[in-house]
Amino acid sequence: MERSKIKELQNWLKSPRRKPLIVWGARQVGKTYLVRDIFAKQYFKDYVFIDLKKDDQARAFFATTSDSDKYITYIEARFGKKLTPKTLLIFDEVQQCHQVLSSLKYFCQDHREIPVIATGSLVRLSIKQQEQKNKDDDFLFPVGKIDSLNLYPVTFEEYLMNVNPVLLEMITDAYSKKQALEQVYHEMAMDLLHQYLTIGGLPEPLDIFIQDNSYVDATKVLKEVYSNYLGDMDTYNVSNETILKTRNVYKNIFSQLNKENKNFKISLLEKGKSNRDYFSAYEWLELARVVYRCHNVKAHIPLPLQEESSGLFRLYLADEGIFTYQSQVNQADFFVKDRRNTLSGIFYENYTACEFAAKEIPLFYWTGKQTHEIEFVVYSGGKLYPIDVKKKKGSLGSLQEFRELNGKCTAIKISANNFGYNAEQDILTIPHYAVFALAEDLASGTIAAVF
Repeated sequence: MERSKIKELQNWLKSPRRKPLIVWGARQVGKTYLVRDIFAKQYFKDYVFIDLKKDDQARAFFATTSDSDKYITYIEARFGKKLTPKTLLIFDEVQQCHQVLSSLKYFCQDHREIPVIATGSLVRLSIKQQEQKNKDDDFLFPVGKIDSLNLYPVTFEEYLMNVNPVLLEMITDAYSKKQALEQVYHEMAMDLLHQYLTIGGLPEPLDIFIQDNSYVDATKVLKEVYSNYLGDMDTYNVSNETILKTRNVYKNIFSQLNKENKNFKISLLEKGKSNRDYFSAYEWLELARVVYRCHNVKAHIPLPLQEESSGLFRLYLADEGIFTYQSQVNQADFFVKDRRNTLSGIFYENYTACEFAAKEIPLFYWTGKQTHEIEFVVYSGGKLYPIDVKKKKGSLGSLQEFRELNGKCTAIKISANNFGYNAEQDILTIPHYAVFALAEDLASGTIAAVF
């Protein structure tokens, strides 16, 4: 399966200032597959792969030192391979041995010619750090001595790369010109989007769906991943109380978004409790990167965007397939066109949050007086963009109030409609299937140049 992050790995490899690289990401997003099965096999003559979770012998040795010279001697003797600039060294599950993480500082200082990549989980690293503190064992993160790359579930752009690259090119071209796709291709793109909304972006179930066209088999894997995520909360958490709270939050994200007021409210899960009581649960879910938090901004927005004192927020699941599985919505609602109208708009909202997060766009939503709200607000290229996400059409009431309070601005409407730009109202319409292109421009600050 093709992944767009391969370009970033290529750039890392070519960089004259290259440092050891850590690829961070949630479970099951394809970190090992990207680094070993794609990058190592395509761009290196040889590689050494060390799984720190399974390889007890290697982990036991590395736990005794962070000396990169000793690491090199051990690895060359153990695996019978010389570590050269043409041999990629991979440490998988680096959070399992914090001395390996510390050693990256010395690989950077003394052996920068050797390409080194580690993969890991921030939440597991956090727990490991806490364990080491409890043992009075100092642990220093190699600040300034590593490069980092964040890997997310497969985006819709990547899905198109694998199933219909020709249509991907057509969508990208239509976006750049802000010209409507011919209706036949618009409908084709919407069909593929709804496939993606059903399966999501976790590589294993997605690959099953692409290869076998089996929603049933893909859903079985989604169910397993969902259970594994819940199981992780047992393994990588600090107390039984926090485990229960973390699970409670995670399992109720769809239901909380599916209410009229989509703010996440702990009081609906446990009476008499507040967000402060669930701080550790939120922190765990965000560090694990299985949840994205979208903060509230109100009325007139001070810049730069930042969390307000009210503490209001919404939570989105970090994979659309997991979100659909949690909703328990019938698959026919996605695959049968006549039934798509029954889908809640939150499926498209969660999807948009995932696409934005994959481009590392901070998530904020806006509320005005009474019921006025705008799903996302993004500050890009020195300008503020209110972004409305709808199944089809939306009212202009919220936008009018937003502009009254925040000044004239270009609004972006993401919907099932085709591309378009209303110069009189200064509203740019982007179809759901082109959110990836919009997110790229918002992230790079070039959005103002495209209309």
